[in-house]
Amino acid sequence: MTDTASPSPRLTHSRILAVAIPAILANFSAVLPNLVDTALVGQTGDAIALGGISVGASLATFVLWAFAFLRLGTAGFTAQAFGAEDGDEIKATLNRALALAWIFGFVVLLVMVPLAFVTVPLFGASEAVSDLAARYFHYRLFSAPFDLTNYVILGWLLGLQRMGRALALQLLLNGLNVILCYLLVFQFHLGVDGAAIATAIAQTVTAVVGLVVARRLLRIVPLSDTAGSLVDLDKLFVLVSVNFDIFLRTLAVMFIMVYFVGLGARMGDATLAANQVLFVLMAMIAQILDGFAQSAETLTGQAIGARDRRQLRGAVWGAFFWAFIIAAALSAVLYQYGAIVVGFFSSDPGVIIQALPYLPWLVATPVVALWCYILDGVFIGATRGREMRNGMVIAALGAIVAQYFLIPAYGNHGLWASLMLFFVLRALTLYLWYPRILRALAH
Repeated sequence: MTDTASPSPRLTHSRILAVAIPAILANFSAVLPNLVDTALVGQTGDAIALGGISVGASLATFVLWAFAFLRLGTAGFTAQAFGAEDGDEIKATLNRALALAWIFGFVVLLVMVPLAFVTVPLFGASEAVSDLAARYFHYRLFSAPFDLTNYVILGWLLGLQRMGRALALQLLLNGLNVILCYLLVFQFHLGVDGAAIATAIAQTVTAVVGLVVARRLLRIVPLSDTAGSLVDLDKLFVLVSVNFDIFLRTLAVMFIMVYFVGLGARMGDATLAANQVLFVLMAMIAQILDGFAQSAETLTGQAIGARDRRQLRGAVWGAFFWAFIIAAALSAVLYQYGAIVVGFFSSDPGVIIQALPYLPWLVATPVVALWCYILDGVFIGATRGREMRNGMVIAALGAIVAQYFLIPAYGNHGLWASLMLFFVLRALTLYLWYPRILRALAH
């Protein structure tokens, strides 16, 4: 295609929303398990248990989302193959990513016990919180191969713009998790252990169903007699290289979040529990904004596969437009009803009182963070892993340096200010490198 073959603005907006709305709902597969665990355990009124969930879920999320490149990279490569109408590569991309998912999943199973032994004490939480955190971590990671399988299948479906199937799988995952968590926490009184077991079972069931969905979808993908090979060394090298850069980028993101959870833990169990409630809400905001990032990701990959610069520009600015509208709406809702929302996640008055002074930071998060999320999606769709990695490292180092000055002076407010700086630096670096993507399409 040429530059003149761009879709109309109305069509671009409709395509963005067609991907973003189901993606937002599907994205809660990443945050809703922790949200449900936090909400149900929080309603027991036990601040120690809520602290255990905070540390254990942060560690589990850190480990699992270190492999988020399996979703991100799979979506980018699949979208490009889809834009180029290459059915062989669509199938081969899925097979290569699934092979990596199972290899990495079993590695996680092998190292999870020593990993908890080393990392849980680093949070500096009380002995009671640390014990519950380690138990949650172990039970949760038993489903690691299936968690990573879900990442691959979700990314593959997003790259193919099969949002209905992606959404159905995430509804299965999250619905099953809610039901099982309620039964194990409230009916069988298994507490933190029950919350982790419920999430692990839900992930496993969803992965099995997802493999069936992918197998059936492959039947309608047009293939040649020489379908893309799983062991195509050149393409496997590119996949691993880009995914490794995205892995380092994701590792930096998760390190920052776990690092700041640990800083909160050193301020006491009450601050840790209060921050956990706000962090869960921040994760919900991230998943909503990431729906528009995934829209940019999918349409960027398709535009690059089709070699269409105007389509790329339309996808990027359309995603920014809708993300800003939603971000402003989220900030307005949190400003007006934030105190009520916080109450949904803890029945402990002390935790609620501790959280409310920091609520303005959560109100600001959507409009501050949207820029880095959309640019992340653009760079993922373009499979520009190196720039994403470098930008994330710069942002992480900036936030770490900032907290050394801000936390001693302003306490937990300094912690939140450092997080806001992290979002700003992520956006700034990618914005400066965005012209590279346009120049690459000119050749």
